[in-house]
Amino acid sequence: MLNHRQISRILPIIIVVGISVSCTYDPFPSPDMPKFYQTLNIPLAEISLPISGLVDSTNFIFGDSSADMIYFKFGGLLDTVTLTENIFVIPAGDPVNMRQDFSQISSANNPIDISISRQIKLSEQFGLPLPQAQDVILPSIERTTFPESESSYQIFDRYGVPYFERVDYITVGRGTFSTEIENQLLVDLDSVKLQLLNRNDEVLVTSFYESIPSGQTRSNRVPGNLDGKRLQDSIRVVYTAIIAGSNGQPVMIPAGTDPYMRIGARFEVNEIESCTGIPKPIEITESEAIPPSNNTIIRGFIGQTITGTLDTNIIALSLNNQTPLNVGMRINFNNFFGETGVLSVDTVMNAMQSGTTYERFDLDTLRNPDGVSIADSFTVSTQILLLPDPGDTVVTIPLNMTDDDYLDVSIGISAIKFNQIDGFFNETFQIPPMTIRNVPKGFGNVDFDQVLLNLTFFNEIQAQTNLSFSIQGFRTGMNPELVSADGEISKATDQKPVAKSELDIDIAPVFNMVPDSIIVSGEAAIPASDTSKLQVNKSFWGEYEIVVPFRLKMNPMTFIPANSNKISPMDKKTRHQIRSGLIEASILTDVENDFPMTGSLEILIANYDYFPLSIDSLDSGYFQINDSLFTMTDTGWVHIEYDTLMRIDLPMPLKMDDEGRVVIPGYRRHTAELDSSRLEFLMSDQTHYIRPRIHLDGTDDFVTIGFFDKVNVMSLMSLTLDAGEFFSEDEEDSLTKPIIQPKQLPKRK
Repeated sequence: MLNHRQISRILPIIIVVGISVSCTYDPFPSPDMPKFYQTLNIPLAEISLPISGLVDSTNFIFGDSSADMIYFKFGGLLDTVTLTENIFVIPAGDPVNMRQDFSQISSANNPIDISISRQIKLSEQFGLPLPQAQDVILPSIERTTFPESESSYQIFDRYGVPYFERVDYITVGRGTFSTEIENQLLVDLDSVKLQLLNRNDEVLVTSFYESIPSGQTRSNRVPGNLDGKRLQDSIRVVYTAIIAGSNGQPVMIPAGTDPYMRIGARFEVNEIESCTGIPKPIEITESEAIPPSNNTIIRGFIGQTITGTLDTNIIALSLNNQTPLNVGMRINFNNFFGETGVLSVDTVMNAMQSGTTYERFDLDTLRNPDGVSIADSFTVSTQILLLPDPGDTVVTIPLNMTDDDYLDVSIGISAIKFNQIDGFFNETFQIPPMTIRNVPKGFGNVDFDQVLLNLTFFNEIQAQTNLSFSIQGFRTGMNPELVSADGEISKATDQKPVAKSELDIDIAPVFNMVPDSIIVSGEAAIPASDTSKLQVNKSFWGEYEIVVPFRLKMNPMTFIPANSNKISPMDKKTRHQIRSGLIEASILTDVENDFPMTGSLEILIANYDYFPLSIDSLDSGYFQINDSLFTMTDTGWVHIEYDTLMRIDLPMPLKMDDEGRVVIPGYRRHTAELDSSRLEFLMSDQTHYIRPRIHLDGTDDFVTIGFFDKVNVMSLMSLTLDAGEFFSEDEEDSLTKPIIQPKQLPKRK
């Protein structure tokens, strides 16, 4: 018999079994299998763009790793310059010509039209509260004189007329002064007078009306004539009138009215005959280059001509006055100095006269006003003063003057011979122009900070030789760019038959225009003050070298490197496995920027090793048909498919020095989602080519590009895969699967 403790142990088992036997059995569902995700990284591009890769001596690009420097350098030979015999004399040159016309005076002939209208109300004159809502009856209106009133007007700027310091008056060719009086005062007007006055109170015109009955309007049928009047810069219109009154009779003012009189005037000048006033001196300065000779002169003492010949040491002064004005002239020859100063000629030319006079400058000194610079031109200053008529103090200029009214001055300077040179005496000769054509192209968007033209001379002339260079750049469609520079060549000696000298010239403005050619020309001068031994046929020659460090300012530019990364086709099985298990795809890119500028980088992919900078800049042999790109190969037409995988901004360098050189490069990691069309293109059964397209932003300041500067790009395709699908899917099934599965990755904590 079971005891109590045994029953307590067996009872639960019986209950459980009983329950199990009595319930319907349903099998448990299959358990969820865990999902495993696999990341597959496929390298796309490992690109390094070092500046040092540009080094190519055939294209004149050199690098210096020890100085972290990259630069252009190219050169050639200078032509030989040989010393020959010369006669130290300045020959006669072209005359110095000056012309002065007075056509600008016509700008003062502006029509003048001034209208005046003044209304005088009865309420204002008598202090009446008009108008009223009902008729107003005044016992009477007394005879009353209106106070004199005036209006002032400025008609021209007396200090703003060409050729005048001040205009005192203008003379009217055609002009009128017309008036009109309207009387609505309910009583008659007497003695209405309007006067036009000059600024000095001179009465020009008076318009007088003896009586104007109430309700009538009167005007001067023949306007006041202003022809021949002299008008000052401002005028006044003065008007007075008398109200005749009602002779003690009452006057009714209708409701809603305020009786008035209106005074109107019009001042018209249709033509100005002339301007009269104080003339302004007219200054004209012209220069004419001293004809080329074997002399460079700072101070030359001119000799005495014995025979008084007209072809040496003389000035021919020809004057032709085709104006109605008398003129006085002082002509200063600013390069000729006598005992009392600059050589001057004073002359008077009356209206419509011409003639020629001669002035000798024997024993004068030829020099520039500063006395120390090279006199390379004759400078003549002419002061023209318009003269008043005899007995007058002002000048009248007619306003009908045209280009045919002019004053011509022609100055011919003969050949000049010297007695003595003070300072140094130069033997001068031209340096034959030299053309540099091998200028590197392709830098139209770049301005270099410094471009050094290094000239090396070998001189066998036993004299110090001073050089003056002009370096001009020429490019089709652009104005020439000029850089000027001076230098010195050391002289040879008996102990050193050939002396070597160097001269550096910064020609950045010329080089930065990317010229088709550069022409170097100039002049050499041998000063006689230097102890020298001049020998005929001795010469100097040389060579040149242009060095261009890569310190530059740049406009925005875009370029594509010449070489591609080649990606072999993915094997068929791998493609099918990726299609079966792909969850998501992206491109991971690391960029290290060691360039001293920012910009952007695009990863381009194509099925053919050709990447145009843009569809509008295709090379020969490539064609765009609709939206597709084609080329002809030995096997026929090839359809070129290309696309942009991703774009990333180039990071700014973390630190740069004062010279704009990178100290610490910038770094950026970028993740870009890869869509199904681009992934399918990458997985297609063909070889792919990858290149970056780099856009560099412009720089506002100069930056320095060093030998070790570079941009490094590491890019890979990252695929997240369902491991189970990836390793178990049949190839046949995967052919029909979408390239991106609609699944979500579990959230990572």
